[in-house]
Amino acid sequence: MQEPRPAGSLRRVRPDEELLAELGQLEPVNPSTGPEDLARRAAEDRIVYVLDLDHRPATALWVALTAGVPDRLADVLDPGVPVLDPAAADTAVFHSVWNVPGGPTVRDGARRTIELAIDDVRRGHPGVTTATTLSPVPGLRAWLADRGVADAPDAAELAELAATYLRSLDGDSPVDPVARFHLRNGARLWRILCDADTSTTGLERSFGVMVNYRYVPEDRDANRASLRAGVVPDWTGTT
Repeated sequence: MQEPRPAGSLRRVRPDEELLAELGQLEPVNPSTGPEDLARRAAEDRIVYVLDLDHRPATALWVALTAGVPDRLADVLDPGVPVLDPAAADTAVFHSVWNVPGGPTVRDGARRTIELAIDDVRRGHPGVTTATTLSPVPGLRAWLADRGVADAPDAAELAELAATYLRSLDGDSPVDPVARFHLRNGARLWRILCDADTSTTGLERSFGVMVNYRYVPEDRDANRASLRAGVVPDWTGTT
């Protein structure tokens, strides 16, 4: 088996590239729903990154430039959301990162893509001071079911339960797979968002809960050290 290569270069996908439509259909987290959706994802306040290797996309990352931190997935993906002047943006929201099926394998490709994208956004958009995800919580509902919680609790209880779940570790490894990825990358658990994804998929996997993991490049090493010590780094709040 060939070892993955620790290389790759980041680039922005142009709105007129055929690759954009391909990525929209291939994306496993929030696939494109059609031309209107795809056009909104390619507007001037949105960025689509790929990590290329040998001129082939290995990893893709979707970014929304926003004024303030969105509380709901629809604030990012609804085609009717007004286009923001990028100069007015203060936040970069990473709402999906994934390895492109059939693409080359790059060691730590998703992690490298996020780190390079943060640097690129900082250079190109100096008004952006916050880098955060808008992430699903795929293991939450099953975790609750194992504890006898079959129906959606009220928002306050759900947020408290979600916080407990997201801080749960197996050794120094978060039990939730998305939390595991971002926290190992040096992010912090930041905001727990109830009713953030009211789609069928969002309700089935987490009763609609989503999470902001915040990336502050200068804090990465300290956050990773905290996780290795068995403590989830967080500034947790709920909405």
